[in-house]
Amino acid sequence: MFGNFFNSAEVDKYADWIVEELKRLLPPGFDPDKESVGRRADKLNDRISKRTIEFTQQTSLNIYKKARLAARVREGMKASGYPPSFVKSFSYDLLARLQMAANQPKR
Repeated sequence: MFGNFFNSAEVDKYADWIVEELKRLLPPGFDPDKESVGRRADKLNDRISKRTIEFTQQTSLNIYKKARLAARVREGMKASGYPPSFVKSFSYDLLARLQMAANQPKR
């Protein structure tokens, strides 16, 4: 009846990739005053932007999958020790990216 509506394997895989990239480029406890943080944040931004566009073009995201993605990233970040304010802003930004990427024309 619901087909792939609740099938979240690809969403979970993508969420786990985001958390791993985040931990690799901006590990928990990073010092925002360091010069290299800006470069790392830019690199992370670029990688997530590109991958989000690819992901949304290959995967149909419904409201459940978007919520699951944001929740899984949030939980992964919390478990890794990121500050709650950073986790919250990052997950909101991720949802905005998903919406923008979904509105781009398919290739």
